[in-house]
Amino acid sequence: MWATSLLLLAALNLAAPGSQNSSYLRTIQARWDASDLVCIGKASAPVRTGVTQVIDGRDRDQLSTDVELERCLKGDVPRSSGIRVLGDYVASAKDSAGGFAYSGPPVGFVREGRNLIFLRRTTVPDEFVVTVPIYQTAIPLSDVPPDYPPATSPGFTATIVIRELESAMLQLGELSDLEYIDYLLDYMGTPDGIAELSRLSDTVPLAIQQDIAVTLLDHDQSQNESTVISLLLDPSALAWKRENAALALGRHGTHAALDPLLRVVLEPAGTEQLKMLHNAAESSLDSLKHRVGSLDK
Repeated sequence: MWATSLLLLAALNLAAPGSQNSSYLRTIQARWDASDLVCIGKASAPVRTGVTQVIDGRDRDQLSTDVELERCLKGDVPRSSGIRVLGDYVASAKDSAGGFAYSGPPVGFVREGRNLIFLRRTTVPDEFVVTVPIYQTAIPLSDVPPDYPPATSPGFTATIVIRELESAMLQLGELSDLEYIDYLLDYMGTPDGIAELSRLSDTVPLAIQQDIAVTLLDHDQSQNESTVISLLLDPSALAWKRENAALALGRHGTHAALDPLLRVVLEPAGTEQLKMLHNAAESSLDSLKHRVGSLDK
């Protein structure tokens, strides 16, 4: 979002007197419970307000975006469909001109476009702050809303969230689909999430179908093994996704995965990414041999 060098090094945040604190909320439900307002809305590009706030003992630049609300899923609907939302960048421009170090939970603010946003009220009408400063809470959605069921349908709010997550997965494609697969499992819970992903798998492009299969295999859904093997052996797939497939097969594969893993181990590994794939396949092959050998006894 900004041309600032972000080095993934360890950063130590020491609390300062009078500073605000933040705590990353990993799950959708945790974000939901902590929010006064949960809405779907279209945000403008975030801008700096010129205000610097001390959060977790460090200076952070305050950010602002204007959001045109489509619908709210929790809380009293604001009197205006247009609201102002405030949040914070991970650092302050005055302290990060030469780059800065950070490690920790994912950071972020509302992105330009449609988002599922989690907000807290302020004393200013139609002005809100993101539920957690600095850390990622808003979930980017597709440019166009999906079809919704009638408002009188059972579980209407949950169905909206599920359809929005699936629509975003399809638009953003295979580079972001793993995040939305995890969101679905998180929001729906494991049994219902597995059932929904299994249903969804029949309707999505192959690359997303393969990623769903890896997730389902990791949840002991063995009928997905053949799809995971096809991803492992697909030279057109991203190497790190093939690596995910190799690791899942090492944990949950059967005899059918032994030869495919061996084939990957024997492939040339001319890049760093392919070397990582090779190492994952070799480790998984050893684990799988030990596991299926134990089962054969």
